[in-house]
Parts: sequence; structure tokens; C-alpha cells
Amino acid sequence: MKSVQKIVLFLSVLLYIGLVYISFFNVYQTDDYIFSYSTKKLGLWGNIRDFYMNWGGRYFGYTINMFNPLSRDPDNIVPKIYPVVLLSSFIAVAALNFKQYFRYPPAESFRKSLLLFFFYTVLLVSLPEHYYWFTGSNVYFLSAVLSGILLLFYGKFQESGRNIWLVLCLLLTIIIMGSNEILALLLLGTLGFLYSRNRSKAAGILLLAGIIGLLISFMAPGNFKRMGDSAEVFYMKWLKRVVFFGLNNVYIAVKVILIVPLFAAVFRNELNITRKRISFKNAVIIWSISLLPLFLLGYIINSIGRQFESIFFFYLVTWSVVVTYRFRNIRKFWWAGMIIIFLPETNIFPKNYANFNIDYNVNNIIKDVFFTDLKAYDREIENRIYTIQHAKEDSLILDKIKTVPKALYFDELSSVQEEKKYVNDQLQKYFSKKYIGTK
Repeated sequence: MKSVQKIVLFLSVLLYIGLVYISFFNVYQTDDYIFSYSTKKLGLWGNIRDFYMNWGGRYFGYTINMFNPLSRDPDNIVPKIYPVVLLSSFIAVAALNFKQYFRYPPAESFRKSLLLFFFYTVLLVSLPEHYYWFTGSNVYFLSAVLSGILLLFYGKFQESGRNIWLVLCLLLTIIIMGSNEILALLLLGTLGFLYSRNRSKAAGILLLAGIIGLLISFMAPGNFKRMGDSAEVFYMKWLKRVVFFGLNNVYIAVKVILIVPLFAAVFRNELNITRKRISFKNAVIIWSISLLPLFLLGYIINSIGRQFESIFFFYLVTWSVVVTYRFRNIRKFWWAGMIIIFLPETNIFPKNYANFNIDYNVNNIIKDVFFTDLKAYDREIENRIYTIQHAKEDSLILDKIKTVPKALYFDELSSVQEEKKYVNDQLQKYFSKKYIGTK
């Protein structure tokens, strides 16, 4: 199995280099402008209150986005550097966790972290929003990195019993609960499991902090305003909820199961060690925690999207443990997973449900690195922003962006013939224009 590890390690290094290269052409987009505008207009505390009351309860995720440097970064430096910082942080934190939980030397821990990074990347539903969109990465990717740090600190606390590690775990638990709802539910489920197995004071404190943080996040008035009231009859609403819950489950299961053999082959030793530490029953219980956010997303009738990223990764790791309890030879089929990740995105579903198409991102990254004119994209965006900034007119009709990479986040303005989108509204507010659209 060493050969498959070497292949995936080589691919992971190339993937990281490709993602770093693409990052050099990243720019601010959509919500980056509205966070900068609203913070300037309302002030930090006023904007925090406004988002909590009218938009949602991500008290950490939204607040950190209010420190958006857009207005002080005319050369788009931060969106080019920040993704690299987060990518590198993910790998570094993963390496520290391998060292903590498996006692690997630094070099081996780093190698394992690169392998894990590969699987994290290929499972992303929306790589552009997760890695490159400044606002989105703070809500979804940064919180994943912080979860890794929490896992590390929890291991340190279990090892040493020192209260400093418990305090840090408590702080990170509160932060993660206010980052995004999906990760919050996964964390709460995990804390509940840990408390059920060890009713210690420390486990109880962490669970209580998680519950309080979750309530603060979920009970935000903005959540209820955005959900609104539906005029649909009761049974139709619940039928939709059941259907979306089922479809989301099937999609995640299929996408994950297709690469479980490859994951099992790459992390054979780690899965063997994990099985010795926990029983099959506990492994199934931990895997079932992934259903908690799926129940929520089914209830609010959400289909596959960027908010599902944490579920995919949690599902892959926990399901791999469960599967290898019963089917240890599944790793022999690693070659099938290797082929699958290079396949282009399926094109089965219509635009509104395009996220149900299966894509492992590798194909799109290769296309952007070797075939997309990323410099042209960067130049077109720069010219558009320059035109808006220096135009004296209140209404602007701009050319559409012709070069659009698959890996970078971009949402085009609506044209004068189309209904105005949120993108138009955000740029209009930020640049104080009456209308901004495309031809």
C-alpha cells in the first residue's frame, strides 16, 4: 500500500501548488463588498447587531467578516494571500494532530497531513466558495481549521490534565458554535458523545458551552426572518423536507463511498489503530452524528451546497472506520477511487440543482492551471472596478466578464434585461451608484 500513498502524496503536493498558483489571481467578490459597506455605515457593533437581528446567528463568522480589509486593499493583496494562509494552516494543524494522536515524528505527520488535505479538497462541493471567497472561507474553511485546533487542544488536555488546555478548548467551542450551523451541530454531537462516555466535569463544561453557543446562534431573530412563513399546505411542506433529507443523504453517501477504498488504502494504519481504540458500536454512533445537520438542512429544505462541506469530510472519516470493521479488503479497490477523482463533473441535473452533479474538483483545477487565462480574468475584474470607481455617472452598463475560472468564486452582475441580482445591489451600495449592470 506504500505505492498508493506515494501516488496520492505526489498528487496532493501538485494540488497544493496548483491551488496556491490560482490564488494569485483571486479578488474580492459579492458579500465582501456588503460587509465592508455595512460596517462602514453602521459601525462594528451596529453591524453585528443588524446581522444578528436581520440575517443570522453566526456571531463569530459574521463578525470576523466585518474586519474585511477591502476598502484598505485597493490592489487586492489580501484575497491573493489569505487562501494560501488558510491552506497552509489546515495542513499544519492536521500534522500536529497526527503527531498528537498517532505519535508520528514531524516528517511523517506532515506527510499524513498532505494526504488528508487531498481528500478534504476533492470532497468540497464548492471549492471556489470554500477556499477563495474571502467571506465564505471565513465562515466555512477557517472554522474547519479552528476545529482542528480544538481537536489538538483536547488531546493536550486529555494527556496532561492541565486547565489551560481546557480553557482553550472552551474558548474554541464557543467560537466554532458561532461560525456556521453545520459544524456547530457536528461539534455538539461529538461533545454529547464524549460526555455520554465520560461524565467528567470537563466534558460537562464543554457540552454546556456548546449548548449555550448553539442556542445563541440558532435563536437569532435573523434566522427566523430569513426562513419566513410558507403558504404551502402542511403535508406538502413536510413531504419536501423528507425528500430533501433523503436526496441529500443519498448524494453524500454516493460521493463518499466512491472514494472510501482509496481513503482506506491511504490511511490503513490509522484506521487500524482507531478500530483498536473504539468499538464498532461507538464507531457507528460517531458516524451517525453526521445525520444531525442533515436533519436540519432537510427541515429548512436546503439542497446540496457550500454549507455541506463539513458533513462530507466528517462522513468520510467516520464511515471509513465503520466500513473497515466489516470489509477490510475494500482498500484493494483503491484504483477505482483513483480513476473516479479524475473524471470530469457529471452533467445530469439542471442549473438550479447543479450541485447534485458529482465533481471531485481535480479536473477543474487542472483546467484552470493549464488552460484558463487567469491573468485575463484578474485584468478584467481590475478594469471593471477601476471603471466603477472613476465613473462620474450614477448608472453604469458594463461589459460582462469573459474569462471565468472554475476554481475561483465569481457571480456575474445581471444585465439590464434581467431582474436585478444581489450582486448588483452590493456593488451599487459600496460604490454609491444608482445602478450597475451589464450589457
